[in-house]
Amino acid sequence: MAERARFHASLYPVASVRKAAERFAAFGPEIEEAGADVLVTFTTVPDRLRDRVVDEFGNHALFQVIVDARC
Repeated sequence: MAERARFHASLYPVASVRKAAERFAAFGPEIEEAGADVLVTFTTVPDRLRDRVVDEFGNHALFQVIVDARC
């Protein structure tokens, strides 16, 4: 089963989410813009990491937004 994270584009710019997704390439992230939402679906998450990938990605996406805002 795929895992999905959802971000509001007004707080998480698509460019920042895409940069964050590059670091999670091993989990097969697919990014979709749906109205005001940015959806990230992870297609290749091992069972042992299933409960952590979305939370860890959320933390990294927030970090990337902050970095991009400061640069």
